[in-house]
Amino acid sequence: MEDQEAVGPPVPVADLKVQYAENPDFKQKVEFLVDRFQHMRRARPDGSCFYRSYLFAIFEQMVGDKERALAFRERQKDALEFCLSVGYERMAIEDFFDDFMELLDAVSVEGATRATLEDLWTDEKDRYLVCWARVLTSAYLKRHEQDFACFLTAHSSVQQFCAQEVDPMTTEADHLQITALSSQLQVPVTVVYLDRSEGSAAEHPFAHDSTLPFTPIHLLYRPGHYDLIYPK
Repeated sequence: MEDQEAVGPPVPVADLKVQYAENPDFKQKVEFLVDRFQHMRRARPDGSCFYRSYLFAIFEQMVGDKERALAFRERQKDALEFCLSVGYERMAIEDFFDDFMELLDAVSVEGATRATLEDLWTDEKDRYLVCWARVLTSAYLKRHEQDFACFLTAHSSVQQFCAQEVDPMTTEADHLQITALSSQLQVPVTVVYLDRSEGSAAEHPFAHDSTLPFTPIHLLYRPGHYDLIYPK
């Protein structure tokens, strides 16, 4: 798993046909995906695949696009103070925030390409960005505790949920984490489900009421894992 790139290169969605050739239960959904989507990027399956896939796609849309990057920067300029306000220590998280903003500036300059982003997305950068995404998610959940507490089933409080399901680097993201992070970043994302349920692949949108100039990101979800997937 550690040998796999954090975010891989684009590969055809049709590769899923080969992967699921011996599993007829998935045939209908795979056909739907091949018809609708062109290619995908596979993310390292270490529990942080949602966070890195979503962030990578956000930065990908800002490559060489100063207008989009400026709008996103304006939204995120107070993010560090936002996280400090719920109890994080500045020394513990400031480097994560700085790396996040530095990458934003690096990919949005004139002449930057997707290859620029891929080269900058090192394993060290990936760890910092994933840490920052988890901090943002946790901070948003805590700040909006009243909105999320009613959805908890196995945790006594939002604080406990964050401590056990958000902050640890190997914990996977589900609806609450996706809702929180997409609401904080205000970049729309749609999760497309490839599972054993009947019918075509179901889609669940998050933060689609955003006013930021981003097109919706699509993530392919298979139980326990997220990859990036791109519509035709």
